Amino acid sequence: MKKVIIALTVIVLVATAAIAVTHFYSVKILSAGRAYTNFESQYSKGEKDATRHLMSYIYSHEESDFLVFKDDITIPRGDSIAREALSAGKDIKIARIGFLMGANHPDDLPELIWYYQHFKNEAFFKKAIKAWQQSDVLVANLNRIGSAVHRDIAAGKEVDQEAIVLQVNTISDNLTIQQRDFSAILGTASRTVDHYVFIADIVISAIILFSTALLAGLMLKKLHSSKKVIIDQNRALKSMNERINHFVFAVTHDLRAPLTSLSGLVSVLEKEKDITKISTYTEMMQETIQLQDNYIKEVLQTIQNENNGIGPCKLDEIVKDVITQNSFFAEGKKVKFVSELAVWEVNCNVTDLKTVFNNLISNAIKYADFSKPEQWVKVKSYSDGKHCVMEVEDNGIGIKPNQYTNIFNKYFKSGLNKKSMGLGLYFVKQAIEQMHGTIAVKSSPGSGTSFIVALPL
Repeated sequence: MKKVIIALTVIVLVATAAIAVTHFYSVKILSAGRAYTNFESQYSKGEKDATRHLMSYIYSHEESDFLVFKDDITIPRGDSIAREALSAGKDIKIARIGFLMGANHPDDLPELIWYYQHFKNEAFFKKAIKAWQQSDVLVANLNRIGSAVHRDIAAGKEVDQEAIVLQVNTISDNLTIQQRDFSAILGTASRTVDHYVFIADIVISAIILFSTALLAGLMLKKLHSSKKVIIDQNRALKSMNERINHFVFAVTHDLRAPLTSLSGLVSVLEKEKDITKISTYTEMMQETIQLQDNYIKEVLQTIQNENNGIGPCKLDEIVKDVITQNSFFAEGKKVKFVSELAVWEVNCNVTDLKTVFNNLISNAIKYADFSKPEQWVKVKSYSDGKHCVMEVEDNGIGIKPNQYTNIFNKYFKSGLNKKSMGLGLYFVKQAIEQMHGTIAVKSSPGSGTSFIVALPL
């Protein structure tokens, strides 16, 4: 039974990690797709500008027009060099030089190269490469025509302007068709990635729900079979059950928050039209995934640890992670967070202490008073000689005096937050008591609230 429970718990954690990995690579693929969209834009612009200046040169015979033509056509020719280098498996430095000649941003080069190397043998990207290759042939023809016209004009020969213009226009029209095909193929690929990520999310979520339900069922069965055990053992089982409930709540709450944040960032990314802002969102996504990965590692470490996982913890890192996580939400962005730590290390269970800070800080945001000029949340720490004292203070709406004695009760709700289950502060107190600490509250309606947590040094 114990092995089955551990196996199911690991399945839940591994499935959750799989979601993080899936989203990481989906973001990487979408980022590369965005880089190729910019690549196609620069390629098209360079070709169109080159065509325009070649037309001008045919009629004006001005050397400056021809020089600008040669400069513009360097962009698609540079991308051609990159494609040939990647297809032939040559030194990556050659591909980088080619992409830089193609006016691609230096930060996009890793994505452009990674995407080509990993998907060049896939059917959809083979079509895109074929369109790219055909475009390169047309660009080479355009360059050849330009050089021939320049040579004839420089030699004083008469040129058939109408015939040359017709050739240039035909090449430009064919290039437009190839460029549209290239963009359409990448667009289809991006939508396919979104589709499969959605399916993966559903499948993995189903695994998590099934495993969690089976885990809960096994625990209930275990509790049912223990009814004939002596009173002390029953008390021990009750304590264990409370600990499991707290663990499930903490894991569910703290794993859901980064996923909700990531989902919100993906929604924003899908609607974002400004390409220059997309890298900012992908960096925020990677930071969210890293926070979730770190939390999963801490949960695994807690499961494997003895003595309830209590040991030296870096308070500044815990506070920073929780503030960062809550800053991604819409309401959290309106709040000013202040950290005033005089004690930087405390003996605790890192998962439990993160649950404590996450609940207190998220509650401060939920019950903020945004009618005030500034809404803030302060996190302080100091020593009274025997304890590490930590305060989470805000200037929100405050708590009514008649609710002081009830806020830590199980299922108690203030009535302001309809979505609350009334478990947050209950599990906060349970977690603190598990670490042999205490918690108190001071509040004034309309002025704010302060929660004071004390843990033994």
